[in-house]
Amino acid sequence: MATQTLNLVAPSGDRVDVDLPASPVVSSIAAMVRFVGGSYGTGFQIGPRGYHDFACTYVAPASQRERFMVHGREVLVAEAHDKQSSVATLIGTYHELMTVYAGPAPRRARIAALFNALKITDHSAGMVVTPRSATLLDAAVENIVVVVKGRGTVSIPGARQAAAIAPKHAGARTAHGEVWKTSLAEAGPPVASAMQGYILGCAAGLAEVHLAKDSASEGELLGWLNQINVAWRTAA
Repeated sequence: MATQTLNLVAPSGDRVDVDLPASPVVSSIAAMVRFVGGSYGTGFQIGPRGYHDFACTYVAPASQRERFMVHGREVLVAEAHDKQSSVATLIGTYHELMTVYAGPAPRRARIAALFNALKITDHSAGMVVTPRSATLLDAAVENIVVVVKGRGTVSIPGARQAAAIAPKHAGARTAHGEVWKTSLAEAGPPVASAMQGYILGCAAGLAEVHLAKDSASEGELLGWLNQINVAWRTAA
C-alpha cells in the first residue's frame, strides 16, 4: 500500500517519523508542550502560520489588544469577546507559539518575560521550544497531533507519557506493532458516539488514534489504522 511519510520535529527537538496510508492526505498538524517547575506550570500550543488568527476567529472569537517584539519576533495578544480568556502568540517563520490565559491577559512585561524564558528554534518540520537553563523548568508533557480529514486524529505523546499509556497486556497485531481498543466515555456522549479510540504501539513510538465512525466503513478504518507507524529519533 502506498504511504505518506511525515518527518516532524517535536518541541523537545527530537524527531518523529509518521507513516500513514497515502490517502486521505493529512489536513493539519499541531503540537503541545507543558513546562513545570515547583508550583509553576504553563502550557503552549504550536501550530502553522495563521494559527492565532484561526483561533481568534473560529475557536474563541477575540480582538487584538496589543502587539510587540520579543527577540526580533512579533507577539500578538488578543482578548476573547466574552472576556473569559486571552491568548498571547509568538509568530515564527513557519509556526506560531500560543499560550492561553483565563480572563484578561497579563501585562506586556509579564508576557515578554514568559517568552524570553524559552529557547525557540523554528524549522519547517516543527518548532523547538525548550526552557532556558536558568528557569529550572522541565518539559512535563509533549504531544504532536496529526489530523486526517475523513479518518480522525493521531496523537503522538513523548516517550515519558507513552510509557505510562501503553497497556501491560499484549494487543492485536498490526503491520508495525500492536493495537488496543479504548473507551472514550470520559470525553462525553457526543465524542464517544462519534469516535472510536485506539492505542497503537509501534517499535519506536506510540499513538492514541481516534477514528471517526461515520467517515468510512469499519473495515476501511481498521485497514487504515493497521498501516500506521510511529518512530521517534533523538535529535542529532
